[in-house]
Amino acid sequence: MLPLRFSPIIVALSIAACSEATAPVAIPTPLPALQDQVWHVHVSDGQPLPALLGHRTVAGGILEQDFLDSARVEIAANGTWEHKGWYQRYRSGQHHAWTSTLDWGTWTARPTAYEFRRNTGELLYSVAGPIGTELQMNLRYGGQAGVAVSQLRRTRPALDIHGRWRANALRDQPLPSAYIVENGDFGDGPVSRHIVIDSAVVWLHPTGQYLQRIFHSEWEGAVDGPAERKLRELVEADYGVWNRNGLQLSLWSNWLQNKTMLGEASATAGGPLRLQHGITHGDEPAAFRYVRW
Repeated sequence: MLPLRFSPIIVALSIAACSEATAPVAIPTPLPALQDQVWHVHVSDGQPLPALLGHRTVAGGILEQDFLDSARVEIAANGTWEHKGWYQRYRSGQHHAWTSTLDWGTWTARPTAYEFRRNTGELLYSVAGPIGTELQMNLRYGGQAGVAVSQLRRTRPALDIHGRWRANALRDQPLPSAYIVENGDFGDGPVSRHIVIDSAVVWLHPTGQYLQRIFHSEWEGAVDGPAERKLRELVEADYGVWNRNGLQLSLWSNWLQNKTMLGEASATAGGPLRLQHGITHGDEPAAFRYVRW
């Protein structure tokens, strides 16, 4: 019987086929698992906070605007996440309401991205990995159309000038402090009259509008003496528009004719404001110091 002979080509093909059949299949390696971490929104749709989230016209032709105050994404090592947001609603430039939003779900590490799904299973966000010092997410907010292209960091954003400020000093003296002290006869004989500033608040809205409340009281005492008897308590309300040019601040009243407040912001984020103003229009301006409230 003649020995079997194999063609070299057939032998080569057979070896190749065996090699292909036994070669291990490469399995993509997922990105590293995420640990507990909190990410804060610093920029939303290209705007530092507070940032305009959305606007619309409501009944009566009123312009309604929503400004994002703060938002954060909390990621847990157990595979869950939460997105929390806080924003203010304005109508015709004036504050109308506070609103908070909450969204949550699970995250999964894939070979090239982290997938964030809502608790309903809907894929909301896909973040390319690995994650560095900044996180880019197109965040969604309840009650808002579309997405907000957002930049998040592990640190909180610095305090902005927008918000509520409370006066804590008048002419460098802590409040309450006398704004006017004068001697005179106001109907019951010579006395000293004291107009005391008890507190003052100014709220700088991101719409360019402001609100102000000044709480003051009137007292009497002996001529050239201290305040002894409180006669009444009063509050002065004001509103208008404000502008910032560098550190310089200007506020113009829309309520009290010819009332203007000038001053300056601190060069340090969140530092005090200094404003020159009286109680109502025509008053001699005095130096007030305001701090965050």
